[in-house]
Amino acid sequence: MRFEAAGKIRTHEVNIAWQDGSLTGNGTAIRMVIAEAANLEGELVGPVGQQTETQHLRSALSAMLIIDRVLTTAVYTGEVPEAGSVPPGAVI
Repeated sequence: MRFEAAGKIRTHEVNIAWQDGSLTGNGTAIRMVIAEAANLEGELVGPVGQQTETQHLRSALSAMLIIDRVLTTAVYTGEVPEAGSVPPGAVI
């Protein structure tokens, strides 16, 4: 699976791609995404039933959510992950 994100960090346009747990693209964007993922280590990332608690960047959906926190006006292309339906009885 591979998806790309194009967006901005402050006023700079950047691109970043995720493929099977690896990031490529703008170095600054990659460092910021890795730092954000490290800051979230041990916390739940993602929708109910699809959350990660550690190693967030291995999951396409968690990685996309973290990339979205780092980039502004992000536009995604490729095999963009989607959240599944919420399990019955889940509190959201």
